[in-house]
This record gives sequence, C-alpha cells and structure tokens, in this order.
Amino acid sequence: MYYRRFARDFIFSVSSILLLAVVVLVSELLKPPVAKTITASEHKATIRSWEYVDGFPERIAVFQTVFWEPRDTNSMREMIETTDLVRGKRVLEIGTGSGLVSLCCLRAGATKVVATDVNPHAIENARYNADVLGVAERLEAKLVPTNEPNAYEVLGPDEKFDVILSNPPWENAKPRTIDEYALYDRDFQLLGSILHGARSRLNPGGRLLLAYGCRDAIKVLEALSTDAKLSTKRLDPRSLDALPDLFLPGMLVEVLPQTGKF
Repeated sequence: MYYRRFARDFIFSVSSILLLAVVVLVSELLKPPVAKTITASEHKATIRSWEYVDGFPERIAVFQTVFWEPRDTNSMREMIETTDLVRGKRVLEIGTGSGLVSLCCLRAGATKVVATDVNPHAIENARYNADVLGVAERLEAKLVPTNEPNAYEVLGPDEKFDVILSNPPWENAKPRTIDEYALYDRDFQLLGSILHGARSRLNPGGRLLLAYGCRDAIKVLEALSTDAKLSTKRLDPRSLDALPDLFLPGMLVEVLPQTGKF
C-alpha cells in the first residue's frame, strides 16, 4: 500500500510540474512582440528619448546627436498621410534624422524610400525605427560624407525619384559638430545642390517639397530657386511676413519649374 501511495504521489508531482511547464511555455509564446532595445554593443549611438507624434501611432526612437523637432514637418507629414503624394512611388528624403518623414512615406504606401544624412547616428536611427516598425525592407539609408555638400552625392548616376522631400538646415554657418549639420548649411551649398540637381533626379511629373521653420531661409530658398530657373509655391495659408524669423509649425514650400512640370 505504501509503495502504491508513493507512486501515485510521485506521478501526481511529475504531472503537476509538466503541466506548469506547458503553461509557462504557452504564456511565453503568446506574449506580444517587444520593440527591440538598443545596446552600446550593437550600435555606436544609444537612444536619447522615445517620442510620440500626432498622427503617428507608434513611438519613435531618437538617438544621441540626432535632430528632433517634428513640428518643422507637420504640414509635410499631413500631406503624405492625407493624399496620394507618395503612394506607389519612389521617394528620396534628404536629411532624414530619426527617419520620421521616411517612415510616414512607407506607412502611406511608398514602394521605396532612400533616406540620406551626414550624421552616422541618424542613419542608424532611421534604420532602427524602420526595423522596429517592420518596414525596413523598403528603406535604404545612405550616409553622406561631411566633406561633400552635394545632396545627391551618394546616389547612383541614373537613380531617379517620383518625390524628393527635405527639411534642410536653415542657417548660413559652418557646422562645428556632427549634430550642427542639421542646423547650418554653409553658403547654402546643400540647398543649392538640391535645387540644381532636381531636374536630373526627378522622374517626369515628379515633385520637390521642402519644409522650413525660418522666414529668412524661405526667402533664400525663393531667391536661389529663381537663380536655378525654378519657381516656388508656399503651401501654407499664413503670411510669411507676419511670422517671426523662427516659427512653428514649419511652412511647406513646393519647388517647381518656371514653366511646365519636372
């Protein structure tokens, strides 16, 4: 009798342990996927903050030294999200930063986005966010050398796009640190290269849209566009002259040929 009771208790204990193991295993398998975590051993940069943006359901990782002011591109992102601007199209974003605008394009149905930046942390940042959000296969992030201000330097010789987007630096000064490249464009070389190369980089009927939160920078854009035999159209109901020199949200400006389309 003793041995029977012992065997019964033993079998019951083993069954309980096995049942508990199965419950734990099933619980682990049913857990929702967790966003990837950056570690110093995996990346040269670490996450500075996690941010939420109106109209974008997921949070965005912002790496150290990467520029972050989403209100600069409010109107650009609204146009991406509410129209067919990028749907089914190839898009180039110049100066991607965290990758926010590129991510909006991918979520809105862009077939491919090429995102460029001079800050290596920004390139990692854009790739990381795209990977976490599951759109990395349609994003190509390219690092631009700091000694080459040409906006199209890292593209293939015949590479063209349906849409080119940028929130360029707005002040004429020499960057001293890598994070200042998001603020300063010495002699507006980057802006000049964006404008002068647009015709050769846009497919027929393509569009070039820039976002600025600086009144003087928009006036420089308009003057340089005229020099490049282009015109500009402010896609904003506000009067530029009534705004302070620096303002938020930024103003969306479309660059067009003086006649016809690209």
